[in-house]
Amino acid sequence: MKLWSSAVVNCPKGRRGEFLLRACCCVIVVSAFAAGVALAQSAPTEPSKPVSPASQEASANVPEVSTQEEIQTFQVKVNLVDVRVVVRDAQGKPVGNLKQDDFLIFDDNKPQTISKFSVLNLGASEAPVAPAPGVGAQGAESSDESLKVRGPVHRIAYLFDDINSSANDLVQARNAVDKRVKSLQPGESLAIFTISGQGTQDFTSDQDRLRAALAQLKPRPPSVGLVGDCPPIDYYLANQVAAYHDPQAFEVVLQEVIGCMYDGNTNPSLLSVQEAATREAADRVLRAGETQLQVTLHTLGDVIRIVRMLPGQHTIVFLTPGFIVAQQQAQLTDILDRAIRAGVVINTLDVKGVFTESPTGTDISQKAYGTTVFGPAMLRYKAASDLAQADSIMQIANATGGTFFHNNNDLTAGVDRLGAPPPFTYLLAFSHQGLKSDGKFHVIKVELKQSKGLTLQARKGYYAPMAGNSSEEAQQEITDEVFAQNEVQELPLRTQTQYYLGGDDKAHINVVVRVDVKRMAFKKSEGRNLNDLTVVTALFDRNANFISAKSNTVKMHIKDETLATKLNSGITLKSNFDVSPGSYVIRVVARDGQGKLSAQNSPIEIP
Repeated sequence: MKLWSSAVVNCPKGRRGEFLLRACCCVIVVSAFAAGVALAQSAPTEPSKPVSPASQEASANVPEVSTQEEIQTFQVKVNLVDVRVVVRDAQGKPVGNLKQDDFLIFDDNKPQTISKFSVLNLGASEAPVAPAPGVGAQGAESSDESLKVRGPVHRIAYLFDDINSSANDLVQARNAVDKRVKSLQPGESLAIFTISGQGTQDFTSDQDRLRAALAQLKPRPPSVGLVGDCPPIDYYLANQVAAYHDPQAFEVVLQEVIGCMYDGNTNPSLLSVQEAATREAADRVLRAGETQLQVTLHTLGDVIRIVRMLPGQHTIVFLTPGFIVAQQQAQLTDILDRAIRAGVVINTLDVKGVFTESPTGTDISQKAYGTTVFGPAMLRYKAASDLAQADSIMQIANATGGTFFHNNNDLTAGVDRLGAPPPFTYLLAFSHQGLKSDGKFHVIKVELKQSKGLTLQARKGYYAPMAGNSSEEAQQEITDEVFAQNEVQELPLRTQTQYYLGGDDKAHINVVVRVDVKRMAFKKSEGRNLNDLTVVTALFDRNANFISAKSNTVKMHIKDETLATKLNSGITLKSNFDVSPGSYVIRVVARDGQGKLSAQNSPIEIP
């Protein structure tokens, strides 16, 4: 006899239906355990060390296994830093035969020990998925052999920056992708995403649907724009004035204010009003730019979450004029960390092409005062702004093993070139045991012991976590793992799946997770073995669309005697889903209070 209960987690869906496992979600605990555990709750035991009568009585009243209806607080496990590296020879061809001993890695110029190393062959037509042993319709367990998921050979997600791009740049980028759509090959599947979230098209091989989505593309700047305003300053210059209090930047913006708002009137009596207008303009553009940046980073993270659940070869091509990260660099670094861990390659294309600056640094369509005096400074700030915009998208490509296409007006050639990831990339990781939670930026440097004319492409650094957010980081790690596709085996659990057809044209999927409690690590306290276990079972369709999920939480205060003699069958957690016949993926993610993690995939086909 087994005691168990179940309930669905009704969590809000994000854009495009992804599941966001946040604290705001309503989490209902699903728990199951052997009857022997329940009976053992009253079994006598001797404390492991002398305790006071009051403490002994309180400990005896604590149930050995209980459920808790809340998101658990976990310890952040290892400060593991992932670094993706692409190595090319003198002809620019990727090299894939290097070993771990060929690499050196430094954190702030201090040598680090490479704790994890793998070579990823991203040119494979199919990606193996190694699900845990499952149970089919007849109740027979599947073999341990890795399964290959059937699907398109190659998926490309085109992400258009329709809030930062000009109309002309967006048209050129759209036309380049349209030519790629017309040459779609059998087995390929493309998707159209936009930063604004409007006019998107999920992965498909239907050229008509893809071209219809492309036809909808147009600039969609935020309601408070950064272009055409008075004064005509950009986010970079506004940031220099409002955030960094750069006096020369203030003078440049002041001259723009005098030129466009006061028609060049330099009457000293107006100076205080003009200076106030300068500060207000910088604050306004800064706020609008930060909002625009948040939308950009959020959408980029969304697309990464969607793509990383897909089996097979997949690439993101980000078509953008670039954007300035400024104070949001830590957020971008976090997004890139998730992409690196999930094996997502992001190629970036600068839609501006070859861009020439005005000799004076000013926009000739706008009124500007003091061009002769302040023109050189305007030009310097404009050049610095362009460099910062390009740096962000170069960083995205370098960190994820992608390619940065820029300074070239042939966007068609760029789209063709960026449609596939490099055949080989290396994933290196090191554990920074002494990492302080101070939010400091750490410089990463990767070298080869013998370069032999080879060149390296890798991320330039990362941000340390901030103090006081270990719970949020642990919760984010669970969320990330739900949407990843890699498998992790740090906890002793096994997943079985079974389905049966009902009489209402519906199918019922049962998922059973068995946890070998005897092999878990526990914290000892007063004769009890303490640990918490949270298991999330998520259901996705074959196109990586989230359908449903259930969260299982078990709080364990198990007596020594119970652990030694009465838990041979472990703990069993059950979840079930009602679905229509079709192709699905069950993903089980588990995490305990010691920071250990497991993640398993189980493809299931229901005829």
